[in-house]
Amino acid sequence: MIKKILSGAAKERRIRVTAGQSTSFLWEGENVFSTPSMISEMEETCRLLLKEQFLQDDEWDSVGTLVNIRHLKATPVGAEIKLNAKVINVNDRKITFEVNAADKIEKIGEGLHERTIINVREFRERFNTKLKKLETL
Repeated sequence: MIKKILSGAAKERRIRVTAGQSTSFLWEGENVFSTPSMISEMEETCRLLLKEQFLQDDEWDSVGTLVNIRHLKATPVGAEIKLNAKVINVNDRKITFEVNAADKIEKIGEGLHERTIINVREFRERFNTKLKKLETL
């Protein structure tokens, strides 16, 4: 079942930065929270907002279709990060979120993220069809 997705719906979650989410090229040892990891956590916050509040049926989920994120400040491994997502636009199956992330000192990232609502079974069928086509090329 899909509930009507409402602008203004929000979710906050907290994570602790792990070594697997850090860069490895700045200096030896654990480094800083990487941009791809921050974006991934922002995306997951948006996905969880939809799943917990609107897409509670396992047949429905969402996939990321656009990210426009700025990574503002460095954060060390081990720091706690607070992630926020808020629905700012609903256009049929396309949902746009305002996202941000902060450590205990300052905002570390902000931007927009778009997700599209999918029927998991139909999505998998289209994916498998494409996979078979690619195997024949």
